[in-house]
Amino acid sequence: MSYKIAFIGGGSVLWTPRLCCDMFLEPKLKGAELHLVDPDKDALALTKRYLEKANDAVSSEWVIHSSELDAALADADIVIVSISTGGLESMHNDYHIPAKYGVFHTVGDTVGPAGVSRVLRNVPVFIDIARRMEKLCPDAWMVHVTNPLSQLTRAVTKATSIKCVGLCHEYIGTIKMLQNFFKLESRDEIDSLCMGANHFTFMTELKVRGDAGADSKLTLAEYMKYEMQNDGTFKTGTTDDEVRELLASSEKQYPYHFNFHLCENLGYFPLAAPSHVAENLPFYCNSEETENHYHLHRKGVLPERADRKTVKTEKLLDVLEKDTPQDEVKERSNEMLCDAVVGICAGESRRLIGAMPNIGQIDNLPRDVVVETWTTASLSGIHPVASGSMPLPLKGFMEQIIVEQELSVEAALTGDVKIFAQALFNSPQLHKKDKAAKLADELLAANKEFLPQFGK
Repeated sequence: MSYKIAFIGGGSVLWTPRLCCDMFLEPKLKGAELHLVDPDKDALALTKRYLEKANDAVSSEWVIHSSELDAALADADIVIVSISTGGLESMHNDYHIPAKYGVFHTVGDTVGPAGVSRVLRNVPVFIDIARRMEKLCPDAWMVHVTNPLSQLTRAVTKATSIKCVGLCHEYIGTIKMLQNFFKLESRDEIDSLCMGANHFTFMTELKVRGDAGADSKLTLAEYMKYEMQNDGTFKTGTTDDEVRELLASSEKQYPYHFNFHLCENLGYFPLAAPSHVAENLPFYCNSEETENHYHLHRKGVLPERADRKTVKTEKLLDVLEKDTPQDEVKERSNEMLCDAVVGICAGESRRLIGAMPNIGQIDNLPRDVVVETWTTASLSGIHPVASGSMPLPLKGFMEQIIVEQELSVEAALTGDVKIFAQALFNSPQLHKKDKAAKLADELLAANKEFLPQFGK
């Protein structure tokens, strides 16, 4: 059976090759129809050529198109979205304008003033796609990998009838590290419930080889021993491996020091990279001295991320011009998006971490807000796994982040400047609360061309 898959943002050299090649490598998806959509026609032409070569290399018999949005959506079985409205220039504004107000983001794409600002830009685009889906493919799932993951999922499910899930690969990176830490043959020897908000999710009921007491070994002292013996070469099997390679330093790094620190103090291990987790706990991000003490590093935006895009573009061109091997067709990665597609389209049940509206999977957090837990993808759709109650040491932190997210989504949907300022005021990251309105005005001015809902 042939499936029609729309990929919005298909010109991304950083994401599209890996995510699409994973699908090519799945036998159950053989012969599917892929429609790539992107306003950057040059980038789209490059990724299409690259994917056609990969498709031939693995004999997956996919039919690949460059399409306009409505043509791609018409009767689609699933819609993948991977976009960044405003690009790196807007992200640079998000990252640096709040710094003038004492907010020093380590990533700047999920929470805090930068995350709220990013919500405002992406929501109109997501809602436009979802509204078109209501007309052209009302039964299709929207599966996206766009940050802020929780807020964009919430906007679509709040304002439209489209079924939507956000997928993040941070779980895999953390589990691969823990696999190394515990000296395990397979990451499948680690299991736990997972619950939280995207980039602020924690493992509960952790078991390693069936041992429920394994979390007692997750101490800073044991981690430092591990790092002294670790040569730093382990791979996550996600697109983050390329980021790590580009950001590699000659100095000894302790990339998960912060996670072990939190585990010692909260009793639960966080599932995302420290740079993401720390932004939910502002004490750790509002002074350079504190960041250095806990081995937290600011990723920056320009020119770092632009350089990464340039390097990846050169790699794709090198493959096409010199006929060098394609890394993406050697084996499937650990990205979970492909598992969602196989489950929904081909009906082979797959387990994945997903950000979805809370229908009780976390029973002591508000209904409808978007939470992240294990889910199961199958022909009937994607369904969250009941995960119990958010542990008390985490609950208060989680509720504060949820309020920020809810306000940011409401501001993005309504174009209400006052609600935008309220979202910033409520953000744990902004400790200069009296500056919320001024910061809102400055961010709106910097990104106004991408904020139609706020008028002129």
